[in-house]
Amino acid sequence: MNIQEITELGQRVIRFTSNEANQMNRVDEAGGLFPPSKYYLFFRLLAEKIKPRLAVVLGVCGGGDCYHLCLGSPDSTVVGVDIAYDHPEQLAYIKEHCKNFQFWLGDSTKSAPAVHQGYGAIDFLFIDTTHTKDDTIKEFEAWKPFLAPGAIVCFDDLYRTEMGDVWYVLPGPKVRLDLLHDGSPDVGGGFGVLIHQAQDAKQSETGYEDRM
Repeated sequence: MNIQEITELGQRVIRFTSNEANQMNRVDEAGGLFPPSKYYLFFRLLAEKIKPRLAVVLGVCGGGDCYHLCLGSPDSTVVGVDIAYDHPEQLAYIKEHCKNFQFWLGDSTKSAPAVHQGYGAIDFLFIDTTHTKDDTIKEFEAWKPFLAPGAIVCFDDLYRTEMGDVWYVLPGPKVRLDLLHDGSPDVGGGFGVLIHQAQDAKQSETGYEDRM
């Protein structure tokens, strides 16, 4: 998919009413384990379209993002990376109902080479951890060498104070789809998508400093 197609898909999901999104999200199917979210629905519809060979989520938490990626493309492998296994009921449900899900207990940056060695190049990456500038840029840089050309990378909570700087320095093509994730300034919410270009792998980390 190109950035225009991603934008059109995001805008289509944004236009759904909450009831329409919940019905499409099959929000009651898991007995309330996963909260309703338009960006979860966006992930499921996106996975249906791109059928990523490998999708990686940094910051699993309750696992709603992983669950909907798995539903969208059952033949894809979805690896959730988190430093803590602190939502056992939700993760057990995903493992039982989605055989394509793997949980990886580990650091969000240090795990990158090992996940790549175990599973191969990454077609979809979602960065959803501390939402601070330093951590997010380190995570993007750690995983960037292992992204397939054209890989889709998503970021949420762009309304948080430090994430505006992160979004500014990230390479394009990219698009903000903030209405997929409701929120307020400095608290949370906001959403963005970029498409990884092969030439980005040749950029040094100083490229971020030059654009700050």
